[in-house]
Amino acid sequence: MTPDLKAEDLGLQEEEPLDVLDLPQLYTRPSAASLLFTLSELQSEPSSWASTPWSGDSRAISGTSTPYTRRRKVKSEGIPAYLTKIISSALQWIEDDAQKEQIWETAAHELSVRSGRTAQGDLTRSFTIPLSASDIHSLVELWIYEPALTADNLGHKTWASSFMLAQRLCRLKDDLPTNSILELGAGTGLVGMAAACVLCTHVVMTDLPEIVPNLERNLKDNAEIIGATGGTCSSAVLDWRNPECLVIDEQRQAAQSFSLIVAADMVYSQEHPRLLTTTIEYHMRRTPDARLVVEVPLRDAYDADLDILRCELANIGLTISQEGSETGIDDWSSGNDDQPTDVKCWWSVWKWS
Repeated sequence: MTPDLKAEDLGLQEEEPLDVLDLPQLYTRPSAASLLFTLSELQSEPSSWASTPWSGDSRAISGTSTPYTRRRKVKSEGIPAYLTKIISSALQWIEDDAQKEQIWETAAHELSVRSGRTAQGDLTRSFTIPLSASDIHSLVELWIYEPALTADNLGHKTWASSFMLAQRLCRLKDDLPTNSILELGAGTGLVGMAAACVLCTHVVMTDLPEIVPNLERNLKDNAEIIGATGGTCSSAVLDWRNPECLVIDEQRQAAQSFSLIVAADMVYSQEHPRLLTTTIEYHMRRTPDARLVVEVPLRDAYDADLDILRCELANIGLTISQEGSETGIDDWSSGNDDQPTDVKCWWSVWKWS
């Protein structure tokens, strides 16, 4: 039997993190190349949350291995101050103005990344979604554009529960109908696009008017990728206060038209459980195979609202057929820490009792 390999067997033992004082200091007048290299080593790219695992394997979308690049870690203490010094320095010893601009811009970008998601501007990130529960090589990579985030437009962010539900769909699909699918609160569109790819079908994705334009952008950017799996998507405006006002192809959608409804992270207000339940009751077919699939983060502040949602869904005749909890990561941050945070989520599949 082959013994278990350890990191040191592969030459990957962890090195002692560098201190910020080990980086090129401005008083030494480091070259532009040296500063740019240092900034590249400090970069925190927009996360695809690949560390939220679907399986133990991390693979490139092509099925080929992604080369492992070792990057010496740097202690986070002092990095914001180091970046601020670079941004505020005239860099007088560097003669090339273009190089100076590149240094300033790179340092400013990295400082914004380390200041939390709300401090960042627009970004595009990728999410790898499994298409099969049995074939770890069967994957699709979706690209999500997120505009600069503001507190009153949280639908422009891809939340951890959305990624986790998107990854879970391949393990639920044997119990899910594959026709007439509706997503509520689609946000950036990850769950609905994943459903279209995994179930090889059409998904109608809905949200509020201010969210839909960015949703449509993501659908357009991923249309070819989704189409290659046999899926398609469309978007529409839907306000839960008026669930009957869903217009598709210039026609108002009839009640009880959808066999499958999916939704993620849709309860963050006291009124949401009632509004969401009313919308589900209006649009979900009354058939034995009809299903509702939801995933929500377990937030202390909204525990009561989640309990109300469970009661509301039960009151209209829905019952849980499957449920569970899982932990993923999220990059919602107010600053002072560039590391993603663990988020525990609850997922459930509902059917008519």
